[in-house]
Amino acid sequence: MTKKIQTSTPSKAPAFIVWFAPEREGSPWTRLGALWPTQSGKGYRMNLESMPVVAGRFFVMPYEPRPSGQGEGA
Repeated sequence: MTKKIQTSTPSKAPAFIVWFAPEREGSPWTRLGALWPTQSGKGYRMNLESMPVVAGRFFVMPYEPRPSGQGEGA
């Protein structure tokens, strides 16, 4: 019997996006990762793509999909 292994990146859209805002005024926010609800619905699973090395704050914001055809620069 083969055991199913869960990949690190879920196929569903995340519930929240994790952002980092450096303490330097006017610095852009950086997207660090995302959160998905657990199967039980009692918590969230987080996938971080990077970690900051400077002082700042983390923000968890609801995921809002962009309309198709709009890229980062649109």
